[in-house]
Amino acid sequence: MASDTELWRGTDYGWWLAADTSGAVGASLIAFAVPLMMLATTGSSAAATTTESICVVVQAVLGLAGGVIQDRYDRRTLMLIWGASGVVLSAVAAAAVMLFGNAPKTSGHGVNGANAPAFGGPYAHVLPIALLCIVVLFSVRDGLLENTSNAMLRGVVPDEQLPHAMALNDAMDSTVTLAGGPLGGLLMTVGHAVPFLTSAVLSVLGMVSAWRIRRYWKRATVDDSGHSGNADDAADDAIDVSGAITAAPRWRDALDGMIWLLRDRFQRHLIIAATMVTGASNAFLLLTALDIFQGGSQLISAGFINAASAVGMLLGALMASQLVNRVPGGVLVGVMFALLAAGFTGAALVPSMVGKAIFVACSVLALPAGNAVLGGLSNTLVGKDKLGRVGAGSMVLQYGAYGVAVALAGWGMQTIGYGPTCLILATVLVAAAAYALTMRSLITLPTPDRWAEHIQRWSIAQF
Repeated sequence: MASDTELWRGTDYGWWLAADTSGAVGASLIAFAVPLMMLATTGSSAAATTTESICVVVQAVLGLAGGVIQDRYDRRTLMLIWGASGVVLSAVAAAAVMLFGNAPKTSGHGVNGANAPAFGGPYAHVLPIALLCIVVLFSVRDGLLENTSNAMLRGVVPDEQLPHAMALNDAMDSTVTLAGGPLGGLLMTVGHAVPFLTSAVLSVLGMVSAWRIRRYWKRATVDDSGHSGNADDAADDAIDVSGAITAAPRWRDALDGMIWLLRDRFQRHLIIAATMVTGASNAFLLLTALDIFQGGSQLISAGFINAASAVGMLLGALMASQLVNRVPGGVLVGVMFALLAAGFTGAALVPSMVGKAIFVACSVLALPAGNAVLGGLSNTLVGKDKLGRVGAGSMVLQYGAYGVAVALAGWGMQTIGYGPTCLILATVLVAAAAYALTMRSLITLPTPDRWAEHIQRWSIAQF
């Protein structure tokens, strides 16, 4: 396809994708390993989910400042800093696991006699505290810098190729998720510190890839009136931000993106539905992984449900780039919400893990296409110099919902049980779908070539 040739050869999308993928795989390994280690060392699912919740809240709150940073400073430099800090933190985490969690290799009598990681030694009781401190530092880094690559994408590819690039990125994310759980489990069976060491190596690869990005939009090209120009012709020039950054980021700037999302009726309606989906669906997946782990399964099996969702996402991503330009966006988004509600409800009701995996895989089939539509529309509505703040505002709301959901779900799992808790989470997804499908300005969204007319017709705010 011509669009593929233009995307891969005419831009630095390949280097951007390599950097983004390296970071995503490393983050996936850590996200898989830490909750299981917390569960194995404390024996409490509530402790594992509370750790996750704390990290999410820290990341979400600092994301507000991160959005300002990503809009005011050179994004490639920020990606390099993100990678370098990943190397340091991953290495420290690996050292902590080797020092405080050193134990003879066993076939596993971990939580509930499961084939879980066995942690021993004189300082094993220190490991949960050490892990908590380290993952909070990861969350600080991620809140300030993780969204940089997403904010940078629109400046790497032309606007007309953005939905296609986002669909490819969804396919990458799905592949990472598909491999992340089983790979994390496999690495943990080799050694408890191996996932962190692998993450450090991946952070180095991400830094190298980010360094090779040359053709991208730069903050220095925004004039005093706020209009942006094209920096491709000056790709190899030094970046001068002295004129663009005249004062320290203000909290008003940090909140601009969130205020815009909540002020406009279209964006407010959409972000509420999105936060409900993000919180409930991700809490469901985490609880299922913990339930498998607590039930005595192998470490690799704990990533089974995430792998199932990734299979569905990957299949959907293969079709997304073709569907976005041919099927009205409102139809794709409506199907996305409906499938998520139906699929997770089925997964909550079916007792067998295979049945749950099938329902989860089916539930996310339309997610890549829906994300490509909503992501492309959002990028059309938001200026390149404001993408970081809007992304940060969205992250605060959605991660905040996830933090609350996962904390409550962990408590629910420990008190009323896994099954009833998942039913409650599925009910939230049904409510989110019903809420989104009542939005006429969303379900009547046409194909991208008619978005300008639709935006004007429904008076959708731009930022």
